[in-house]
Amino acid sequence: MTDMAETDDRSEAIVVECELEADPEKVWRALTVPELISAWLDVPAADEVSADTSGPAYRIVEALPFSRVRYAWNDASASEPESFVTFDLEAQPGGGTWFRLTHSAESGRRIGGAANSNSPPIMARAA
Repeated sequence: MTDMAETDDRSEAIVVECELEADPEKVWRALTVPELISAWLDVPAADEVSADTSGPAYRIVEALPFSRVRYAWNDASASEPESFVTFDLEAQPGGGTWFRLTHSAESGRRIGGAANSNSPPIMARAA
C-alpha cells in the first residue's frame, strides 16, 4: 500500500492518498450506502433521526458513480462552519483503487492537521 498524508498550505486542505485492494465499485458502496458510511466513518447514517446532534454529521452534495463523492461535513461539537470531504476514486490496472481524500474548508478557514498525521492513514475495508 502506498500512502501520503499532508496539509497543503496553499489550498488549506488535508489530503490523504493510498491504494486500496478493493475495486472502485466496492469502495463506492462504502461511501454512498448510509449504513456502510455510518460503520466506516463512525457517524450516524444521514437518514437517521437522532436526539444527539453534538457529534459529526454529513450530507452528500456531489456523486459521480465510481469516481467521486463529496460530503458537506459539520462537527456540531466544534462549533465550526461546515467543511467538505471529497473522495476521488480511480481504478488501477490489474485491480484495486487509487483513493484520494481531500478535506477542505471554506475560503479563509484552516483545518487542523489530520488526527493520524504521525502515522500512515488507517481505513477500514469496504464492505
